[in-house]
Amino acid sequence: MHQIKIIVILSWLTFLTSPLGAQFDVATVSLDPERMIGYLNSEGERVSREAWERIDSREKLEKQRERLHREFMFMIGLEPLPPRTPLQATVVRTVDCEGYTIEVLHYQSLPGFYVTANLYKPKNGSGPFPAVIWGPGHSTDNVYGSKILRQKHALTWCRDGYICMVVDPIQVAEIFAVHRGVSARQLYDWYARGYTPIGIEVWNAMRGVDYLLTRSDVDREKLTITGVSGGGHLSWMAGAADSRLAVVQPAAGTSDIESHVKLNLQHMHCDCAYFINTYRHDWPTLAALIAPRALLMHNSTGDSYYPPVGYKKVLERAREIYSWFGLADRVDMFEVSGPHAYTKEQREKAVEWSDRCLFGKKSAVEEKPFKEVPGQQLAALGGIYAEHPPNINPRIQELLIPTARLEAYDNLQEWERKRAEVLDKLRNVVFRNLPAAPRAVKKMEGEHDSYALETEAGILVGMVSYIPESMGPKQPAMLYIASEGDTWESSMWEFMQNYPFPGLATSRHMVYPRGIGRQNWDYPLKQRFLRTAMLLGRTLDDMRLYDILCAVDYIASLPSFDPTGFTVVGKGAEGILGAYAALLDPRITRVILYAPPLSHKQGPIFLNVLRYTDIPQALAMLAPRELVFLTDDMDYFDYARKVYKLYGAESRFRRCYTVAQALNLKE
Repeated sequence: MHQIKIIVILSWLTFLTSPLGAQFDVATVSLDPERMIGYLNSEGERVSREAWERIDSREKLEKQRERLHREFMFMIGLEPLPPRTPLQATVVRTVDCEGYTIEVLHYQSLPGFYVTANLYKPKNGSGPFPAVIWGPGHSTDNVYGSKILRQKHALTWCRDGYICMVVDPIQVAEIFAVHRGVSARQLYDWYARGYTPIGIEVWNAMRGVDYLLTRSDVDREKLTITGVSGGGHLSWMAGAADSRLAVVQPAAGTSDIESHVKLNLQHMHCDCAYFINTYRHDWPTLAALIAPRALLMHNSTGDSYYPPVGYKKVLERAREIYSWFGLADRVDMFEVSGPHAYTKEQREKAVEWSDRCLFGKKSAVEEKPFKEVPGQQLAALGGIYAEHPPNINPRIQELLIPTARLEAYDNLQEWERKRAEVLDKLRNVVFRNLPAAPRAVKKMEGEHDSYALETEAGILVGMVSYIPESMGPKQPAMLYIASEGDTWESSMWEFMQNYPFPGLATSRHMVYPRGIGRQNWDYPLKQRFLRTAMLLGRTLDDMRLYDILCAVDYIASLPSFDPTGFTVVGKGAEGILGAYAALLDPRITRVILYAPPLSHKQGPIFLNVLRYTDIPQALAMLAPRELVFLTDDMDYFDYARKVYKLYGAESRFRRCYTVAQALNLKE
């Protein structure tokens, strides 16, 4: 008898420690932060590896250069480029200094977008002079703009015979604009728009080059771009964008994607540090776009924002790229000890590097004392508190990248053409980085018909399935997509209950996509995952969409599944995730929504989705499949109703009050 007990106990312990027997809480398994961090780290390695594999020979690079450039410009919101409208450049005053002048000016990079700048010009020599675009970064806030804090930086160039134009970045400029949208203000719609503030920063720099080239005192073949921190980001990205810049010198702004992810560098960076990484580029990709033009990286060994492990990998790749062109002497790094900064030694080296690359000069440059000009004299528009001309600066995130216009259709053939066009953009741009084929593996089982599915490597999502055998061997399926705070009791047996209708032969399932459960991720963790996902060409919501697609595929593979009916149900943004799952998987025959958001500006967030469509049109694309609203929000979706009418399927665009009513109501 004791032997039997021991065998039973050992068997039970073996079951508990096996993959299918491990005990777990279905309402929290999708929340495991360590699994998510491990997954993101693995994907960060993959992005860096695959980005390099695309360009790891001169032949590959030259073959793809044009495409890589086009992809990059798209990812900063400049593909296609905005029109090059008149700059309306205005020199407000000229400040006369010993050995140089400062032209205090502004120009409009777009109609109504004012860029404030200071242009330092040597008094000695007649020109044309080599010129520099200097990005001052997001230094200590100043009512007259960041430019006034970089006088000594500009003057070192000017004393060496360069024209140096210091251009204010947005937010630390004379006219306010939002720079830290995602990082500080939770403006996640920036991702849905495909917007990053580095896009307008690059465009301002490119228009700055346009302005310089209108001047007879500028040598158009000898242009440099440099800057620190945010100006380092600008140098990298404007250098990759604009081939007119002969020398590129980013300071305190270099790391590869893998290091950004593994070291969680996003939590220290503002949004201008990143392109929206739809095409999964990396910093060596930017070096490849700059090559064979001269590139000098300035870095500091104690920079916590950009530590050595990241910038040294970029340098190694850049050196290999330049070696293909036989130009190993055109790329280098100047490294100093100390924190995140652009030191005196680096600033002097920057001028020496441009001298060597542009003129073959090897003379030493020394930064000298100077008399600082009061900030008010350097303000082109009177500073941030002045009365400014009408402008679009504070709204640029809404204007730079046009959002899709939801045009009305009164012809089914025209609509279906538009539907196919949008679906193509969804598959090949918005969701291009979703794994190709949803395939989930059952990993663990728990109480009350619960289990876990592995949807991507290391990612577990909770599932509950109730398949009543008394209803027959084949049953249509209904999948409820959990929202934050949901439990299987409140959802499966309350929100989804049959009462007062008789029970239907329908299997009921519930999925907790990653990050969804009884509790919520706290803000720092959620912010980390959301911003890191963007670096991988993903969002939390498209990861959740993929989890849902895996759940759909798993349910459809069950012996009990009857393909004549598959309903997905969700509240809020999760309901819209269910609608997109239906767009991507035609096995879903009905979508039921409870209080859906009206626009992707509120969520769910997919990269670039607002360039091509918005929620009213996405729901219309479900026609003629059944679309049910459990709340009065359907009154806001008349666009979709009209498309259903084109199909003669108005009865399938309906209002109900409970899930059970929707399942029992006959057309």
